[in-house]
Amino acid sequence: MRRKSRKNPALTYFIVVVISVVCYLNSLDGDFVHDDIPAISRNPDVLGTSSIAQLFRNDFWGTPMSDVNSHKSYRPLTVLTFR
Repeated sequence: MRRKSRKNPALTYFIVVVISVVCYLNSLDGDFVHDDIPAISRNPDVLGTSSIAQLFRNDFWGTPMSDVNSHKSYRPLTVLTFR
């Protein structure tokens, strides 16, 4: 005879959530690191000082794509989520 395993799926989801929260808990009070400051804290597209239309013309760092110094990393939806 076969035994059916009837585990509670809510308990499984709860355990996954608890493990996830424990793993990321120490990052909640952390500061920006590495390239976060120019990409997020000083980016006019993220700060909202530039228009939405300009956001779609700039690279990830807030530099116009046509600029020689542009990194050419076009990620407007990522930048929009930080806004």
